[in-house]
Amino acid sequence: MIPGDAVKAELMRKVARQEFSRFNPARLNIYYIAGLLIAGIGIAVLLLSGPINSVNINPTIKSVSSNVTDTDNYIELPVNQPVRREAEKSIRVTDKSKMGNSVSRLKEIKVTEASKVSLDRQNNSFLPVNINKSLSKNGLYPEGTSEKQKLRSGTKPDLFMIEPNTSEGCAPFKLRFHNNTAFYDSCRWTFGDGGYSNEKDPEWIFDVEGEYKVVLQIFNHNGQNLSSFATVTIHPKPRAHFEITRVKAVLPDDEIHFLNYSVNAVRFSWNFGDGSTSELFEPAHTYAKFNNYDISLVVYSDWGCSDSLIVSNAFSGSEYFIDFPNAFIPNEQGPTGGYFSTKSDESAQIFHPSYSGVAEYQLKIFSKLGIPIFESVDVNLGWDGYNKGQLCEPGVYIWKVRGKYRNGEPFIKMGDVTLLKN
Repeated sequence: MIPGDAVKAELMRKVARQEFSRFNPARLNIYYIAGLLIAGIGIAVLLLSGPINSVNINPTIKSVSSNVTDTDNYIELPVNQPVRREAEKSIRVTDKSKMGNSVSRLKEIKVTEASKVSLDRQNNSFLPVNINKSLSKNGLYPEGTSEKQKLRSGTKPDLFMIEPNTSEGCAPFKLRFHNNTAFYDSCRWTFGDGGYSNEKDPEWIFDVEGEYKVVLQIFNHNGQNLSSFATVTIHPKPRAHFEITRVKAVLPDDEIHFLNYSVNAVRFSWNFGDGSTSELFEPAHTYAKFNNYDISLVVYSDWGCSDSLIVSNAFSGSEYFIDFPNAFIPNEQGPTGGYFSTKSDESAQIFHPSYSGVAEYQLKIFSKLGIPIFESVDVNLGWDGYNKGQLCEPGVYIWKVRGKYRNGEPFIKMGDVTLLKN
């Protein structure tokens, strides 16, 4: 029995399907179609995504313009921060240059050089970053990095001047410094005058005027060396100096003048010791009575620095005085009554004082046993060496005098005198 046309057609379709699904390099089949579809999809994916680039930071680049608009491609630092911490590990940046604003792709930048990031305050440009290791995918530090380790990786040391909180003063100027850095292994201070310290909060005295650069360096376990500095200005200290005229002034008769020889001073404060003061450069003063006054002068510079000078007992060299000799030779011809003259003084026959400005006077002479021998209340009348008309024996006698000068100042003195024979 011969099959009909319908059966033949169905058989041919089955044979064609079997041949199409069977691999035959000489004819088109399902394998060729599948390969073409896979290749087409792969090409489309490559065309849409673009190639993945490997980017290196060149440490020789000095700066990057601050006019860049796509800031996602840079490590950003806050403005006016002098030095930023060093990054360790890897950086993630968003590349929008090829896929438009609707699609963002992360690419990893591997850093192969060590460089340092700081901010140029004048043009706000970015300087190279100090990086010792590749940056990880999750930011500036690798996964598991503690806050302490982050700070250790490159925190700029903070330098403060305290006690007093100022960078200017007058020599000698004592300053205490403070290292406010959170974490570091060791530090070193240099003070600009040849001195240094490894203490955390050192004290230093600047004793010579000038300008000094104080530098704080901190050292970390990874070999990093970061530093900060400050400038300390030491101003010259003024010097107070004056003289008094007259040198042997008689108080209260004379007007006293003060000659000012101070240097580096612009303001003056005088105290005359009797409650009176003055701010004149070279004042004059009259005292109401005699006394051994203490006179002081305090001077100030433009920077508020000061110096002082005190003259104690300024008028102890007053022309009011009374002094006695330590020996005399009596006239053996008889008593003279104690009156003296230039001729008697040439032969030292009368024991009497030399004096000036004496208003009241009392002189007493005693033997070594304390027996009174002579007394006078007249400064112009001395002892002639006689007692009740008889010449006293040679030897040592005691004298004591008391009285007042014309300015009201009292005096009391005592000493010994030797009576000699020709």
